[in-house]
Amino acid sequence: MTARRPLAAAAALALSLSPATAVAQARPGSPVRLDFRAVGDEGQIVTDLKASDLSLKVNGKPRPIQSLTVFQTNADAIAASAPLPPPYATNTAGQGGRIIHVLIDDDSIAPGRESQVRDAIRLLTSELPPTDRLGLLTPQGTLNITPTTDLTKVRLAAGSFAGRAASVETDQDAQCRTTHVLRALGTMISLTSEPPTTIVVFSGALSPPTSKIVEVGRRDRTALGGSSAPSSALTDTCPVRPEDFQNIGTLASTANVDVYLFHLADAMPNRSAAQDSGFESLAGATNGQYMELPQDPQTAVSRLLRETAAYYVATFEAEPGEHNGLAARVELKTTRDKVKLRTHPAVMMSKEAAAKAVAPRDLLRVAAEYRELPLRASSYASRMPTGSDVRVVAVFEPIEGGAAIAAASVGLFDPKGALKAQWTAQKDDLARHPARADLQVPPGTYRVRVAAVDANGRAGTTDDEVKADTVRADPLTLSGLVIGTQQPGGGFVPRLEFGAETVAIGLVEIYGVPKTGTVAVSLDVASTPDGQPLATADTTLGRGSADDARTAIGGFGIDNLPPGDYVMRAVVSLDGKPVGKVVRTLRKAR
Repeated sequence: MTARRPLAAAAALALSLSPATAVAQARPGSPVRLDFRAVGDEGQIVTDLKASDLSLKVNGKPRPIQSLTVFQTNADAIAASAPLPPPYATNTAGQGGRIIHVLIDDDSIAPGRESQVRDAIRLLTSELPPTDRLGLLTPQGTLNITPTTDLTKVRLAAGSFAGRAASVETDQDAQCRTTHVLRALGTMISLTSEPPTTIVVFSGALSPPTSKIVEVGRRDRTALGGSSAPSSALTDTCPVRPEDFQNIGTLASTANVDVYLFHLADAMPNRSAAQDSGFESLAGATNGQYMELPQDPQTAVSRLLRETAAYYVATFEAEPGEHNGLAARVELKTTRDKVKLRTHPAVMMSKEAAAKAVAPRDLLRVAAEYRELPLRASSYASRMPTGSDVRVVAVFEPIEGGAAIAAASVGLFDPKGALKAQWTAQKDDLARHPARADLQVPPGTYRVRVAAVDANGRAGTTDDEVKADTVRADPLTLSGLVIGTQQPGGGFVPRLEFGAETVAIGLVEIYGVPKTGTVAVSLDVASTPDGQPLATADTTLGRGSADDARTAIGGFGIDNLPPGDYVMRAVVSLDGKPVGKVVRTLRKAR
């Protein structure tokens, strides 16, 4: 990363209030979401696809892709290594990282042969960033940890894990064990939502599906206790039917889930070739990734982490009548050479609620969080030119690349929940990216609530806290640090997240500057709040919003900066002596 020449200061924007716009909340034609992953021919994750690289058919009919957004969890992994505050508030669940849920078929692992599973979990807990969530389950609940960021808890549980396979397993025992695994996997798949969940199944073997006639009155031991179960535990034979695998496949076809099947070939004292084919049949039914786990699981775990490091969200417009609660067949292909898409064969066309008009201002005073329209938002404070009030500037935008906000409102609430200031967008306000709202309040701490809807009636809200006051830098005071970039052919524009931008700019306003004083501002970027600078830049000082105010602005080239979170720091000096500092997190997504 290299320092760039200081950039010219940008003029402040003044926004006025306007009436709210009502938009239908749900109607035929609203977008349908498709999640998928893209992998190169050498297993590397591909993150630069464009909508023009894709072709989509729904029930055999070509459909244009409305929007395409990539979410990269590898950027979150880098960001998690530094104790930095998030650069913005968001209403998108799981933006902090991946969700991985491990299912261990402990009745297929002999005591003393648990090392591969333990090593794999140890590798996962050591290589996952703190933002990722990891869960652990056995079919009969001897281990049951829902996905959590407490990776130490998962690692300790895996360290005490013990296999429960009997020295001899009958065909009936294997069938019952298989039905328990299928039941647990089906439950895990049915509970997935957003973002995509990765389910990893460890098993020594599974019984294949067979069409079998069960003799009336025949009773056998089940996997509840294996061959060592007491006679009181005897139940009817557990048939493993083709429809059991088909049902799992149907669940997985529309679920937001990726399935990885790790075969522990040496975990069982005795197994048959038929049982090996049963595990492979499950991979085929779920469109899962099948791997025979080697003694050292590092390669398999690395592949899992690499392939789940990013995912895409594409949207297409449903036609009238398609929101019927049924699954629609999906064919998604890419024209890019040596790129393979991992998609689901179907998408659920959920039924829509009756149309309901909603204005963003009506969403300000409610406690509910609206997530249908993914948003990101941030805010900062600066001094008003006159009086004691503070200006709070909120910037916000939709996360989906092709989405557009049709109406928006912003409210500031004091600690008692009273609405102290409100802003409602005009049409021209929403043409800016990101949109900007200016509100005026007395100094204090406020909750900033952004509410927006798009043209299809999807509603989104974010909530964040802002300290509405200037920063002390005796004898000066400072505004918050604003991060942005240079727009083509224009001046400074704020940015909440950097993607293709090659320049990051910092802007800060200084107040109380004496007529005879000399103010200087140094700007740098670092990995941690107290870390060594990765780059430094001089700043240009210009006139501020009042006679005693100055605006400092400077920028860096970030095209060679790896994805992740960084801290931008502006240190202010008066007559050669540092007097204050303001910082803000900079996120580079790719």
